[in-house]
Amino acid sequence: MFLSNAVRDVRLLKGMTQRDVSEGNISQGTYSKFEKGTADIPTQALIGILNNLNIDLEEVLFIANGYSYTEEEKLYREFFRFSVTNTNSLEEFIYKCEKYLEVRNESTIAFLHQISEFLLEAFRNEDIYFNKSQALHFLDFFSNKEQLFIKDLYIINAIFFLFPVDVAHLTIEYVEKSLKKYKDFQSINRIEVNFRLNYSLMLIKDKLEDKALQQLDLLIPKVKSFKMHYQMAIVYIRKGICLYNLNQKEEGADYIQRGLLILETIEEHELYSHMQKEIKKYRLSNS
Repeated sequence: MFLSNAVRDVRLLKGMTQRDVSEGNISQGTYSKFEKGTADIPTQALIGILNNLNIDLEEVLFIANGYSYTEEEKLYREFFRFSVTNTNSLEEFIYKCEKYLEVRNESTIAFLHQISEFLLEAFRNEDIYFNKSQALHFLDFFSNKEQLFIKDLYIINAIFFLFPVDVAHLTIEYVEKSLKKYKDFQSINRIEVNFRLNYSLMLIKDKLEDKALQQLDLLIPKVKSFKMHYQMAIVYIRKGICLYNLNQKEEGADYIQRGLLILETIEEHELYSHMQKEIKKYRLSNS
């Protein structure tokens, strides 16, 4: 289906006339030709038409593709979704990338394919974490870009927790510039929270609790504001671990209990169990 056909279908389903959607953007006659596929319209006019329809471009493209994502978009979403420690998922994803790249040479999909092959080999060798050289190699893919876009941020975040802490620090500094530019974009807060949560755990592992606290304290107002309940629980628990290890045991224990209570209340049983293991592993019993 062409984009113009999808726009027409949305208009009809919403019970709107051509005049309703073209008003303030282009003439009704030009819009009619656009729907028929006999005329192109300026991008700004298309944006205005979608605003009149109260629908965004991503949804229209989804409809135009038969209520489905494109093959490229499906690969992106699958990469962000699967566990990097699941060899079956990695093998299947690598195969899908190879089939896609046989038809179209797309650099970002090729990069995801390269990452996945590395992760599969590393997992088979029982060491999925990148050394400094490997992490910098993958980071270099993005460093030549003048700006990181949303998909770039998602990709970096998906592998960020595998970096050594010194490269992670460079990565945070690098992505923060783009995070600030996208501060009002719909999904940016979730991306930033995930980045800082991953980074906080890396710092805790390296016994850099004071630096981890700085990251966690940046997150508290954000997760509260956007009602990110399970993320709030993780922030509280990790803050508690940091405080406990810095000899503020009473306050640390309080934060840990608050975090566990949130997970218990929202019935996140699997995450509750995981965080208990994290507490046992990283809270110093002799601090």
